[in-house]
Amino acid sequence: MKQQHTLFLAALSLIFLTAPAHATPIQWSTASGGNGHWYEFIDDEGITWDEANADASTLYGPDTYLATITSEEENTFVFNLGIEDRPIWLGGYQDDGAALADEGWHWVTGEAWTYTNWAKDEPNDWGGTENALAFAFFKGNGTWNDALNSTRYLGDGGYVVEYESAPVPEPASMLLFGTGLVGLVGGRMRRKKK
Repeated sequence: MKQQHTLFLAALSLIFLTAPAHATPIQWSTASGGNGHWYEFIDDEGITWDEANADASTLYGPDTYLATITSEEENTFVFNLGIEDRPIWLGGYQDDGAALADEGWHWVTGEAWTYTNWAKDEPNDWGGTENALAFAFFKGNGTWNDALNSTRYLGDGGYVVEYESAPVPEPASMLLFGTGLVGLVGGRMRRKKK
């Protein structure tokens, strides 16, 4: 029985070690001049923009999306979530076949693309068509970079999600939590019977 318990804990540890690291969701409160939305940095090295965009809605439901930044204040708030000088995906994308690097940009939510914070000489379609938005890790300070949506920032990277209401844990997390509790309670009950 002890061997099964050890195997269970090892399997549970493996799941947590390979899963993306979630930060604590932080609300940009209206009292501090924000929009009342919640933001969460997901540390997930090697994820592409396409994967991050798909993952965003699976975290807390369809109202969760890659962060859209529509003002300097929001950009500062999101960048200060602990992102530092890293390539972190945001919810901006460019139309396929846009003629110029700075044309045809949109937010995943359909909000107006009126505010930008491009790093110097960005966007530039360096090395081909760069059609996804990330913080400009090489120039820092919350500026933006265009990158290919299939780029994998190995050893670094991740994305920021945004949602309008308080987050509810995803079902898979609740299942893991519940399974762990059952295992702990079951182990204690067996010890008491002996």
